[in-house]
Amino acid sequence: PMEIRHLLAQWIESQDWEAASNNEAMATILLQNLLIQVDEQLDRVSQEKNLLLIHNLKRTRKLLQGKYHGNPMHIAVIISNCLREERRILAAASMPVQVMSHISLIYSISFLCHCEHQSNFSLSSPLGKMTDQDVKYLEDLQEEFDFRYKTIQSLEQSDKNSALIKQEMLALQAMLNTLDYKRKEVLSKIGRVIHEIDMLMSNMLTEELLDWKRRQQIACIGGPLHGGLDQLQNCFTLLAESLFQVRRQLEKLDELLTRLTYDGDPIPVQRPQLLEKVNFLLYNLFRNSFVVERQPCMPTHPQRPMVLKTLIQFTVKLRLLIKLPELNYQIRVKCNVLHSNRRFVLCGTHVKAMNMDESANGSLSVEFRHLQPKEMKSSAGSKGNEGPHMVTEELHSISFETQVCLYGLTINLETSSLPVVMISNVSQLPNAWASIIWYNLSTNDPQNLSFFNNPPAATLSQLLEVLSWQFSSYVGRGLNSDNVFCFVF
Repeated sequence: PMEIRHLLAQWIESQDWEAASNNEAMATILLQNLLIQVDEQLDRVSQEKNLLLIHNLKRTRKLLQGKYHGNPMHIAVIISNCLREERRILAAASMPVQVMSHISLIYSISFLCHCEHQSNFSLSSPLGKMTDQDVKYLEDLQEEFDFRYKTIQSLEQSDKNSALIKQEMLALQAMLNTLDYKRKEVLSKIGRVIHEIDMLMSNMLTEELLDWKRRQQIACIGGPLHGGLDQLQNCFTLLAESLFQVRRQLEKLDELLTRLTYDGDPIPVQRPQLLEKVNFLLYNLFRNSFVVERQPCMPTHPQRPMVLKTLIQFTVKLRLLIKLPELNYQIRVKCNVLHSNRRFVLCGTHVKAMNMDESANGSLSVEFRHLQPKEMKSSAGSKGNEGPHMVTEELHSISFETQVCLYGLTINLETSSLPVVMISNVSQLPNAWASIIWYNLSTNDPQNLSFFNNPPAATLSQLLEVLSWQFSSYVGRGLNSDNVFCFVF
């Protein structure tokens, strides 16, 4: 009845009625659980005083109890057939709906990455799940074909020559044609999903990530607070789940291929190419998802990040923007210093596992809290030629590397901090900070460690803006017009 199908939809669809249709004990348990579910709905609607619904539920319960109590496998067969027919109808009519679903979800993801709040969007349906119904229908169709084909094969030769069997053979050929069409259709839909994910990553997600990194640079030198990393994480995670879902669908097609193939079968031709593309997209997605959430900073000088003093502890925090529970405590991050003329090593724990426990929002991150840079002695036994008041123009970078192993994929990840300046005396801090400001104001290339070989000029407006940021970081407000006038003149 419609009321039962509606009220118990989720529970009905989560049970294995097909298996119960061939197992009396399992069917008996499912029937009893069905009656319990109906009783629970009766209790609920009784409080709402919906007399018509109460009447219909009581009548249905009496019917289920009286008609199927002695034959529980019968109700399992009925429900199993109904669900199969529903899937067939949905698959046959789903193509235009799925196209609109693609478009709707793509716009949702695109808008999500530009929003500060994502409460209006549901992220529970990855793109790859849109083809699940098609793959399930294809599996059901193939099982029916296989059953009917084996039935004909088991007949005696005399029976095979009958008109009825010849008619059945024609029906089998028509079914094979339908099977071939559906295989091509499923592969085409999977291809479109992969293409849409590729476009999202290339045209939108990469741009949003670069924008976040630039805003982080500006925030490090006193600019406006930057946000949006949680929204980016939602996007990265959604796309990763979608790609892994597509991989599972391609694996399912491979299973179907091992049980049935034929001349012109599209699966062995198209599946390897689609799988290669999915793996390539996953590699790029993971590679871009490994970011420095909080740049290196000494706790003693929180307003001067990226200036590090030898033998003084600093902290740095990494995040993987793909949040999958399977990765918790499975990713170990190792950090090193990228050298310039002077060589440094990091003392302290420089290998740690990422986890979801340390962050307030449950993101997959790791924070190094007890690292100390130590300068390596030169061959002459001196520390270098940096004087206590010399303008510091030598940049270093702290690199991080790890490896992700998930669902048969192994992906090596690398990222690095923004360039840092190493000092050995606190009197060098002002000059070092001036170098950090000049660098982050002038370029967004985090690998440009030779920046000061040919540093670009800054405009007066840029300089005034960053001075206002610095002023604000200490007194809570920026420079006003009178302050700027005094500075200029």
